[in-house]
Amino acid sequence: MSEEPQARATGLSGNRVIVALYLIVLAVTALMGAIIGSIGLRDLEAVTFLGLVTFQPTPLGLAAFGVATIGTFLGTLLLLVVVVSRRYV
Repeated sequence: MSEEPQARATGLSGNRVIVALYLIVLAVTALMGAIIGSIGLRDLEAVTFLGLVTFQPTPLGLAAFGVATIGTFLGTLLLLVVVVSRRYV
């Protein structure tokens, strides 16, 4: 209990830190996708996300694919951690 008032006093809570790290990971993913797409490798083919959406190998397409992929899977894992921690802790 002594940690909770301290966290509120500094303005940093666990949830905010996790969300900030999640957004940073997504931003880095988008940047790397854009860099790979802008290099213009010749043999890149279109990629499909979950069989629903096809992304072309352009800077915007690869950035969106990276954000969608990492965001979905990492977000699902984080959501599972939240559900389990609320249920069992």
